[in-house]
Amino acid sequence: MTPPTNQIDENLDEWGSRLFNVSTETLPRPRRSRNVRLGSAKFTSTGGRLSTSQARATYVRQKLQAMVRRAPQVVVKLVRAPKGMKGISNNLTYISRDGQLEIEDQDGQVIQGKEAVADLKAEWRDGGMPIAADSSMRDAFHLVLSMPTRTDPLSVQRAARDFAKQEFSGYQYAMVLHTFETDPDPHPSPHPHVHLTVKAAGLDGIRLNPRKVDLQRWREGFAEALREHGIEATTTSRIHRTTHERWKVQHFRDRKTKAKVLDRQQRQTHLPRKQREVMHHYQQVMKTLARSDRGADRQLAVDLVRYLGAGGRSPEAERGRGKDRER
Repeated sequence: MTPPTNQIDENLDEWGSRLFNVSTETLPRPRRSRNVRLGSAKFTSTGGRLSTSQARATYVRQKLQAMVRRAPQVVVKLVRAPKGMKGISNNLTYISRDGQLEIEDQDGQVIQGKEAVADLKAEWRDGGMPIAADSSMRDAFHLVLSMPTRTDPLSVQRAARDFAKQEFSGYQYAMVLHTFETDPDPHPSPHPHVHLTVKAAGLDGIRLNPRKVDLQRWREGFAEALREHGIEATTTSRIHRTTHERWKVQHFRDRKTKAKVLDRQQRQTHLPRKQREVMHHYQQVMKTLARSDRGADRQLAVDLVRYLGAGGRSPEAERGRGKDRER
């Protein structure tokens, strides 16, 4: 007997939320609702609207659909935390390539040239919470927001702008777009990316203290901002995209629909505890989808088996991973 739809959604919420660590802390901050059609899937803004089991189940389905389509993965890295004004000064010089590239601040003002960058440094030093020349505290945080090659750089920049406004309202920040064509570095990265440096102390005196859940929320927020600008993007950790298990395809027939659904047969392997946990969650998610009376759910179960059987990533993607580090 096929479980009712609400039971399917509840089970998918339970196991999918465990799989992707879905919580109010890891989801993007609320933004205005807008639907964007990307290929065959329709993504919706999720921030602040996952208060029901059905909504969270829909969110999990979207994540899984993006995975099996191999949607481009966003990269949000916290690369360093400058200490003192000396560290911040060096950082602003670095990301602007000593004033050669445009800096955009939290007010949308554009700063370019050595003198203008020097004025910005003085503003950071004296404005809001003053910063000493030397300090043992993390007085700023330097993030890199990146997408694969051939992604439209201006869309990446617009998405980074929206993300920064949403996430760092009330903080001073400086963002710079780097592209292969515009970066004067002798070895520019082919990946369009934005350097975003945020002053740790907000205008209200509250200091940023990023944790793991914040990084996950930032990734989700940047991916959502990209989708708002028509760029297909998703974010999943490497452990969710790859597996060392072999998946053997079997066919079985659903009693009511007679539809062919793929099941999986797991080989016994010695996996680290976290990987075993992730694979168990995948197993429960696929069982839930396979038992659904929705054809789209059962097809998603099939696609997941094939995706995991291929190791989650194409060989070309694995070979190219990490070769071109953003600079």
